[in-house]
Amino acid sequence: MLRFLNRYWVGAAVLSVVVETGLILLSVWAANLLRAWVYYGHLEGSAPAFFVSNLWLREGVFVATILLSLYANGLYDFHEHLTTREIFIRMGRSLGMAGVVLLALYYVTFGALTTGRGVFAAGMVITAVLLTLWRLFLSWLLKRSAISDRVMIIGTDECAIDLAREVLQRKHLGFHIVGFVGDDPRLLGRSLINPRVLGTTSEVHALARHYDARRIVVAQRDLRGKLDMDQLLECKTSGILVEQGTDYYERLTGKIMLEGLTRSWLIFSRGFVVSKSILEAKVLSDSVVAAIGLVLALPLMLLTAIAIRLDSPGPVFFRQERVGKDGKIFTLWKFRSMKVDSEADGEPRWATEEDPRVTRVGRLIRKLRIDEIPQLLNVLVGDMSLVGPRPERKPFVERLTHMSPFYAQRQVVRPGVTGWAQIRAPYAASFEDSLEKLKYDLYYVKNLSFWLDASILISTVRIVLFGRGGR
Repeated sequence: MLRFLNRYWVGAAVLSVVVETGLILLSVWAANLLRAWVYYGHLEGSAPAFFVSNLWLREGVFVATILLSLYANGLYDFHEHLTTREIFIRMGRSLGMAGVVLLALYYVTFGALTTGRGVFAAGMVITAVLLTLWRLFLSWLLKRSAISDRVMIIGTDECAIDLAREVLQRKHLGFHIVGFVGDDPRLLGRSLINPRVLGTTSEVHALARHYDARRIVVAQRDLRGKLDMDQLLECKTSGILVEQGTDYYERLTGKIMLEGLTRSWLIFSRGFVVSKSILEAKVLSDSVVAAIGLVLALPLMLLTAIAIRLDSPGPVFFRQERVGKDGKIFTLWKFRSMKVDSEADGEPRWATEEDPRVTRVGRLIRKLRIDEIPQLLNVLVGDMSLVGPRPERKPFVERLTHMSPFYAQRQVVRPGVTGWAQIRAPYAASFEDSLEKLKYDLYYVKNLSFWLDASILISTVRIVLFGRGGR
């Protein structure tokens, strides 16, 4: 896992960007050589021509467009396991999108980018073949034990099991659990979730060598007097990585482990320093972007307002009290997407999949996130930010604060129109879902930065374009 822009990236994603950039450039080179050989019967003089006539600019546009298309289709989201069939489908869709955009750029918009149709077609075909072969090879490579991250977990309680569950969900990325190590000899050989308990903490070094563990993760809630430090030191000095479960969990998942979380870890861990200068910069940039966004979105907002009025009786806008920064109550604005009597009994409810309360127009605007546009008004007046934890209703906040003592920590920053939890987790339809999202919100607060916000906004655009997660 690599840390960049205050978030962790799977090594396979970084490797793919580098390799695929090279393969696309190679495709352009090969297409030009193929054109010279077909038209002239020889390759002499084709290399110098490769660097003239704005070819460097056409190359850059070609590479950037294809990489962005791959990203837009989720081919750099390696947390999602794709079958061979899905790889072919997404690769075809990505190159189809890129082809349409490049045709428009090359032959309609910018004359300086015009290139030979034969070169363009050959470049796209060669790119398709090379990228598909690379993705299939990468999928095979990540399954090889020779490069896998073989993890041995110290602990047998819920902290260890939760960590193991996250690792098992990433087997397609080369993460592998060799087993657990605990203090209770009665658990020896028992399977806790899938891997079994291999032995006790007094045997850590021998077990790690025997099972070829390359990383030892200490994921046990109560560590007092239960760790053999000599064993762990011997592991570390023999080349086996040793780290805390909370740190490994954060790098692996992009969220904070709630099980076993203590205030001392929040205090002494890196991060959770909510800088005043960063908050002031966010307020300024949010105000500017919100004002511009409202002006640009005005035609769409007018059309949406008309559609809502024609579709169902009731007001165009939906207003609701939400809990903001430091527990302050504010009024959140959205386009109305539900029937006016959706909570006639006054009992707050979560939105569900295929919720019958949603109107016909409401279903469309929720899917495309158009219902969220009026929240730019909340951003403009300072109640919300573009990026931050989603604001919840007061009854939900009270219940969630009772369920987790760390829920209030998400309220040290202004709530957001979008956020880290929104791009990484499914829609919350229960208190349990909200606690899962809390793990992502705590990660955001811990790693708050301009670059993380920028990364979230880019990912939000991708999700909105493909309508994922709306209800």
